[in-house]
Amino acid sequence: MSGINKKIIYGIGIISILIIAVIFKWHSGNKYEKQIKLQEDLAIEKIIKIVNDYSIISDKPVEKDGIKYTFDLKKGVNLDLVNENLQIKETLKNKRKEIIYSDSKGIEKLILEINYFTPPKLAILIDDVGMNTKTTTYFKKIDRALSFATIPYLPKTNQATKILKEAGFEVILHMPMEGSNEILNRRTAGLIKPSMTEKEIYDKFDGAIEDLGAVKGFNNHMGSRFTNDSEKMRGLLSYAKKKEMFFIDSNTNSKKEGYKIAKELDIPTYYTSYFIDNSHKKENIMEAIKVSVRLAKERKKVLVIGHYRKETAEAIYEMLDYIEDEGVELVPISEVLE
Repeated sequence: MSGINKKIIYGIGIISILIIAVIFKWHSGNKYEKQIKLQEDLAIEKIIKIVNDYSIISDKPVEKDGIKYTFDLKKGVNLDLVNENLQIKETLKNKRKEIIYSDSKGIEKLILEINYFTPPKLAILIDDVGMNTKTTTYFKKIDRALSFATIPYLPKTNQATKILKEAGFEVILHMPMEGSNEILNRRTAGLIKPSMTEKEIYDKFDGAIEDLGAVKGFNNHMGSRFTNDSEKMRGLLSYAKKKEMFFIDSNTNSKKEGYKIAKELDIPTYYTSYFIDNSHKKENIMEAIKVSVRLAKERKKVLVIGHYRKETAEAIYEMLDYIEDEGVELVPISEVLE
């Protein structure tokens, strides 16, 4: 074979190898791009599924306009909307967030417009815990936020408080204060009175906390006389502030003096608006809970009082679905403080 033919054959071989290399590179690149596109498409499908699943569970509609999905999301709910296979750009304005998902080429593939909302809040405070531990079993069936106020120096004060805390409920001190009923005043242990000295009041308050166990807040048990004495009430609240405690005004009269003074002293506080169990009948309590739900929707948040009774626990338990269906959230009292 001549030298020229050898060169031609060699050249053809080189060209063939180059062509094969180009074809292989093109095929590999095309295959890689297809894999990337597949991952991106699957990522988009996953995010859309998360949004649609949330819509079904929460009964919140999703509006679709091309690649844009708009929906309401309760503030504090975290949906897993991040995906490493997509480029993500987020903008937040007031209570609205826009998330733009783009592919590796920068082409927008999906837009989520999320409107955050805070549902109306209903806090139920169950007063007068302490006479027994049996009643805790009825309230423990309620797997929602409830709060309890325990009276000191009752037969099961400490035990009932411990059970409720261990069940995950918020518990505060139901501090006995002098009211207008002399018979109840005489029967109530640990009562603080306007006639007492500052030291006597502080000692009574400390003793009540010690009998109960550590708590972060308190409300008044009775107390129409004591809470109306602004000087004594200011002294007690100033002392409680040093302990970093919040105060709930049980609103035993219409003046809400305790609430007003707590606000002046910059103490976290709120007041009760309604009693749900003036009647012991379960049916009446359930109707009162409906009123509470309506108040929560009108005012955005409301705190109501119930009592440590089997009927009250059963009524609340049976009304859980109603409360949720009305779009109202049961919260502990610490979430309605001002």
